[in-house]
Parts: sequence; C-alpha cells; structure tokens
Amino acid sequence: MLIYLDANIVQYCADFHDFIFDFDDTMRPPGRKLEIELHALRQIIEMASHAEVQDLDHRWDVAAPKHLLDELLCGRPKPHQLDTYRSLRKAWHDVGVEKHGLPDAQVVARAQRRLARLNLKHPPDTLHLAEAVAMGAPWFLTNDKEILRKTRSKANDPGVIEGVTVGRPSELRARMTFKPVCGLRVEEYTPRRLTGDLTEQHQLYFRFGRPY
Repeated sequence: MLIYLDANIVQYCADFHDFIFDFDDTMRPPGRKLEIELHALRQIIEMASHAEVQDLDHRWDVAAPKHLLDELLCGRPKPHQLDTYRSLRKAWHDVGVEKHGLPDAQVVARAQRRLARLNLKHPPDTLHLAEAVAMGAPWFLTNDKEILRKTRSKANDPGVIEGVTVGRPSELRARMTFKPVCGLRVEEYTPRRLTGDLTEQHQLYFRFGRPY
C-alpha cells in the first residue's frame, strides 16, 4: 500500500525521530493535539513494519517524488532533518519506485489543474495532492489545516479527492485493525453518488503475522 506523506508529516518524522521511531517518551512533542498525531504515526509505522517482516508483498511504502524532496530540501534543513529526508529518498528509490513507479508528469499536470478548484494558498500543496492522485495512493496524510478543511465534506471525517483519502495520521490509525484471520485491515471510505450523498465503505486487507 502506498502512503503519501505531506511535507509537514515528513518534517515531524525528522524533528521527533526519537519519539516516533525509538519510542523515546522523554522527547514528547509540545501540545496534546500534536502528540496524538505523532503517537498515531508511531503506531502506523510499527504495524506496517511488522507486516513487511511477515510478508514483503504486502509492505507499505512511503512516496518520495522529486517535488516533495525538493520542497523539504529548500528550507535549509538541519543535519538531523537531512538524515531523515535521505533515508526516505533511499527507501523510495531502492524499493518503492520498483513497485509503484514514478508519477507521470502529464497525469500529474492534469490532476493539478483539476485540483486548482480547491484554491489552496500554497501551490506545492496542490502539486503534492496531484502527485498522490497520479500515483494512486490510497492515503494522503497531512496535518495542514487548510488542506484538511478544503478536502472534506464533514468536519470529523477524512476527505476523499479523486480516490485518495486525505486525513490526519490519527484518522488512518483509527481505521487500522487486526484480526487473526484477515490480518492488518484498513477501512477506506469513498464518497459515491447513488440516490443522494451516500458513502460506500471499502476494506483493504493486509496480512499481519501476529495479533497486535
């Protein structure tokens, strides 16, 4: 499964690396809301890592296309941030590109024109969403208030833009469950027009080797 992390989420991974990856609770982030999101991110990464160990074919990959990396690198990142960005790029080029491919520039451009209707203040935000659409990423994780507000029809539910679910890490984590028979399960919700504004639930199953 392909996950597209918005630039702010990647920056959290760099700035709070010890809290997210090393389970160092002495490095807690400031603010309860941010702590909730980073704790969810920690659990997502841990569960996905276990799933990869058990079954490489069902691994979760994080997209790292050139535009995202360029944005991250243009802000004079600190050494610890550079380490995270380089690790992300290496994982993407070593494993992710082979499985998911690079986003087609023309497909991205068309998606970018369609997404212009969101009228996001920062052009890179539209581009990142367009790349997620072009790559067919099931989830786009962000903590950007404007993106979250403009992509959802209900305040407390993730939005869906051209098949990509846009939400916070906590919203993805809330939809991840484990059952011994089915394994790691992610419930994804896709708005669909039937006789009104209805929502159809789709469930993706990923084998996970042990109860979590």
